[in-house]
Amino acid sequence: DLRGLKVLVVDDNATSRQIFHDILESFSFAVTLAASGEDALEEIERADRDKPFELVIMDWKMPGMDGIEASERIKTNRALPKIPAIVMVTAYGREEIMQQADEIGLEGFLLKPVNSSVLFDAIMQALGKEVQDPTRVRRGKERTSDDLKAIQGARVLLVEDNEINQQVAKEILEGAGLVVTIANDGREGVDLVQSSEFEAVLMDIQMPVMDGYTATRKIREWEQEIRGQGTEDRSQNSVLSPQSSALPIIAMTAHAMAGDEQKSISAGMNGHVTKPIDPDQLFATLQKWIKPDKERIHTEQPEVSTESIGTGISEPDAEEFPKSLPGFDLEDGLKRLQGNKKLYRKLLVDFGVKYAGTANEIRQALDTKDFEQAHSLIHNLKGLAGNLAATDLQAAAVEMEKWVKDDPKKEGSKEKLNQTFNELEKTIDEALQSVQTLGLPVFEKPIKPPSETLAEIPPELAREAADRIRDAAEMGDVTRIKSIIEELNSKCDAFAPFGDRFVQLAEDFDFDAILKLVSELDN
Repeated sequence: DLRGLKVLVVDDNATSRQIFHDILESFSFAVTLAASGEDALEEIERADRDKPFELVIMDWKMPGMDGIEASERIKTNRALPKIPAIVMVTAYGREEIMQQADEIGLEGFLLKPVNSSVLFDAIMQALGKEVQDPTRVRRGKERTSDDLKAIQGARVLLVEDNEINQQVAKEILEGAGLVVTIANDGREGVDLVQSSEFEAVLMDIQMPVMDGYTATRKIREWEQEIRGQGTEDRSQNSVLSPQSSALPIIAMTAHAMAGDEQKSISAGMNGHVTKPIDPDQLFATLQKWIKPDKERIHTEQPEVSTESIGTGISEPDAEEFPKSLPGFDLEDGLKRLQGNKKLYRKLLVDFGVKYAGTANEIRQALDTKDFEQAHSLIHNLKGLAGNLAATDLQAAAVEMEKWVKDDPKKEGSKEKLNQTFNELEKTIDEALQSVQTLGLPVFEKPIKPPSETLAEIPPELAREAADRIRDAAEMGDVTRIKSIIEELNSKCDAFAPFGDRFVQLAEDFDFDAILKLVSELDN
């Protein structure tokens, strides 16, 4: 009964508008977009009086007229034939914003990032409808799992320099049955594309050594070169373009500014997804670009239990996971990690260990007016906070990043800098204090198995194991490590203690410890 519902999306961010547009159109709604509060009022006033807008999805923070003011004007406009329901959407979970939204009678309030199911439920409630019954939800899940089966087994290259973000993305992708290889920067990504076969590339933008834009251009240039030399190419088209290339490259970045998506497309990318990763958006994009391959699914990929995807199923040691953690939305973080409490706990602990000095690093960069370095550090922190569902930290990083990009040279900017940085430093400290309550990493077994076991492994097998496991660990490929261990265990019983330890470390995504253990084999 909601088919054709007339909806207005109001957001100054082009990427956000497009995401909302795609989700709402998938609900069979008729969607109109507005880039500002002023544009929204004009759209509503000139709408057909017989077909007025019934729903507005309103961003809060916009230049000029913000979402609160625009919403209030809509709600008090007596000339309208119908006052639409309004759902406020914001990345800032501040109490005063929610209170203002409630005071002017808005029907819903959502925090970004918003996935399709949460948005749908909010719309249903805003319109006074009942949320889907369990049978309809179940049928929806079945359709989603059928879609995912079409791309299970696809080989995806993840180009990302941040280790924690790597692990979040790998968990999401491998949980859906995709085979993931990791490159730590754009240069590694280019090399892997030229030496291996992939069906899609997820490319971070801001990386050391080589950024995502440059890496994408080099991949497209390489594709043109091998085409020009007459070398057999994956694409059947005579001219390569982002749309015709057989290798889809999808930008995956915490950038969410107007024009960023077009910049990605201009560099030769096919699509654009934002961090923190929304699995629904990510899979919808991958399904668009990865061609289904029934034979690949049948021969290479074991059946993935769709019941476990995104359902919050706990790991065996789930009782160690906290029920709440100040500054973190654990429910959202677990949903992003397919309910893997063991991995989420490890990532939180890793954050506490590796980011203790981040505030000082940012402060030093700001003091020396190295705004490029400051922006890099803050941008990385923003994406990481989003993936870990550190809501307060993410909001503070967003504000700090805006200052670094827009305000350093403005008059009176020093006072704003101190205020903004102090808020960021405070939220970093609070997040670190929260994760420190989880304790430090604990290794159940010593990294080095007994020396007498090492002596029983043939030297040539030890060298082979070291080389192969090192390569897999440097690419962050857990599946490949397990496969190598299984093969080596079948060749030599004495390798089993090493193999067990490698598997344990791989399941914990502890690649640093894997490389240390590899050095034992090398010696």
